[in-house]
Amino acid sequence: MSDDTADVDALVENEMTDAEIEDALRTHGTAVLSLARDGETYAVPMSFGYDGERCYFVFIGYHEPSTKNEFANTTERATLTMYEENGRDDWHSVSVRGPITRLEGSDEWERGRDAIGDNGWYPGLFRRSDPRGRIDMWALDVEDVTGYKSN
Repeated sequence: MSDDTADVDALVENEMTDAEIEDALRTHGTAVLSLARDGETYAVPMSFGYDGERCYFVFIGYHEPSTKNEFANTTERATLTMYEENGRDDWHSVSVRGPITRLEGSDEWERGRDAIGDNGWYPGLFRRSDPRGRIDMWALDVEDVTGYKSN
C-alpha cells in the first residue's frame, strides 16, 4: 500500500456520523462560502443558519454591484465549509455542496430568518450597516455533505 492510499484510508476512520454533522451545522453558525464565476472563485466568511435541508445566508449590500451577489448569481453549485479547530488533535470540519438560490417569497424569508436566528453569528459591522441598503437572503440546498473529525 502506498503512503497516499494509507492517508486516504486514515481519513475514512475520521468520518463524522450523520448525527455529528447535523449537530455541527445546527450549532456552529459561521463558515466559508465558496462561489464561482467564469473559472474564477470567490470565498467569503459567512454567518449561516441550517434547518435540516438548507443553509441560509444574508448578503448585505454596502455598494452596488455586490461581488457576493454577482458570484452567487452565476454559481451552479456552491460549497459551504465550516470548521472548528481547538488544537492539533481536536478539530472537525463539514462541507456542504449544492445549488444556491436567492429567496423571494415571504414564507421562504421567514424560514431562512428562523434558521439564521437559531445559530447564526453576526459581526459588529452588521449593526453599523445601512438599513436602507440592499439585503438579500440566499439558500444553499444540501445535496452533498461530508464531515471529518480528529480521533
